[in-house]
Amino acid sequence: MNFVSEDFYDYSETNNTTVHANNKPSTKIGANERKPCLTIGSGRGSTVKIEYSEFHEIGANADILKNPDSLARAQVNVEPNTAVLNEGAQQDLLCRYGRPITYCRIEIPGETKVFNLSPDWDKTPGFIYNGKGLQAGECGVRIEHVKAINNGQVKCNLGVEGEELSGTIDLVVALRPKQPLVELITKPDREGYFNEGSKFQARCIVRDGRPVANITWLLDNGPAAKRVGQLEVLASPRENGLELFTAIQDIQWDIAAEDNGRRLVCRSHHQTDPDNVPPQEGAYTLLVRYSPLRMPETLVYGLYLEHTVKVNMTIRANPAPVIEWAIDGNVIRQGEQNGRFSAFEPEYLGHDFYNVTLVIAGLTLEDTTKIYTMRATNALGSTDYTVRISSSATPPSAGLEIGAIVGIVVALAVLVLIVLLVLFARATGRWCFAGATLNTDIGPDSEAQINPQLNDEFDGREFNNGAEHIDTREQTEEPTPPVTDKLESQKKADIKSNTAKTTIISGTDINNTITATNGTSHNVETKTNTSV
Repeated sequence: MNFVSEDFYDYSETNNTTVHANNKPSTKIGANERKPCLTIGSGRGSTVKIEYSEFHEIGANADILKNPDSLARAQVNVEPNTAVLNEGAQQDLLCRYGRPITYCRIEIPGETKVFNLSPDWDKTPGFIYNGKGLQAGECGVRIEHVKAINNGQVKCNLGVEGEELSGTIDLVVALRPKQPLVELITKPDREGYFNEGSKFQARCIVRDGRPVANITWLLDNGPAAKRVGQLEVLASPRENGLELFTAIQDIQWDIAAEDNGRRLVCRSHHQTDPDNVPPQEGAYTLLVRYSPLRMPETLVYGLYLEHTVKVNMTIRANPAPVIEWAIDGNVIRQGEQNGRFSAFEPEYLGHDFYNVTLVIAGLTLEDTTKIYTMRATNALGSTDYTVRISSSATPPSAGLEIGAIVGIVVALAVLVLIVLLVLFARATGRWCFAGATLNTDIGPDSEAQINPQLNDEFDGREFNNGAEHIDTREQTEEPTPPVTDKLESQKKADIKSNTAKTTIISGTDINNTITATNGTSHNVETKTNTSV
């Protein structure tokens, strides 16, 4: 014990243990009345309140204050502290004290009498003694079938060494709530529609459950994934004292076109829900009006030239749109015809989808080069769509396919390999570059020889006055002289030729010089010195 204090306390049914001094139970008092008492802290997280009618009467129990250990034992343990169960279920309740008890009385809400229990007690059908016995300090009861009226606080009173100790157990008999209700906070128009982009807000109400129900929001069959408020709980007492609870939760978001026709579902989850029965739920079907939805450029392909063709596209709008086409500056409204072009009224496909058709009679190649603009208009706005047509069997690819990219990469790799091989062959004189380079080192120490066939041709030539003369004499079978001898012979032939030229042009022998007059020329016999 840490302290002893004199105070007044407000009467309430709690799990604190109350000791009635002088073996006299206190008189019943109201919830707001106050009664003098001594509050003794046990130091173990609990308190013992000693009730007495007047302050001066505490002398009879002064020994309790002098012996703290006796009060430390003055605590009744209960199992369970709180029991939540469905109506008709079985439940065991037990009050336990650390020392033998002389009597046990249990009060159960909804029952007209107090049960004075003992191990051999069997006076009330549906209620059986529970515990190891009074000598073991245990006293309890088994309720075979819990009734709704049993909901409340069960109280057990134990007689211990001339004193009466008490403990309480909260018994909650679950009651299934009513079916959820979806209530609109923002209201639709007179026809029950919301406009796209407007704020939508609703609340789900699940009334009269015990304990309180949980709420889940769904759109169609999936989670709503919208902004949801905190769960609000309202208590609603009844005349019979059975308190029930109502759960309320809000949801809100900005309405979009895709919300049209979807079911907003509020689903409750409660302890009393049977395993083989779906949870209770309430629902509201959303109706949304919106302008025609935008789409990327449409390509219609596979059309036949010189045939009557239909250009179809599907759009989505609510309410139904009005259509007009613009072709080369000419506007064609739905249901009208202009030359070879006819615009049909949109065909409803369901779920706000409409099929729009333009018919072209005798399709020409020029028609495939035009850009067709279609405008859809309803009460919420207008949207323009661009359409291109083609006579190709398949749509043009927006980019290179993977196969084409791989082919290009392989081709480039092969080309680079070929270039490298050519450079390598040329540098090393291999393959087609073999023999293209001749060794022209013909110095005195060189062993290289010129092709004998070329030597034979050269040996049969003489140069006179710069003119080529071919020696037609019969060739001998003598072997070709070495390269050095051929060069010496060539030098001698060059000197001989140069000497002959000098003699003809600048000789001093008058007999060898003739002057041509009157345009007459004379033959001159020229003597050639062939000696060197």
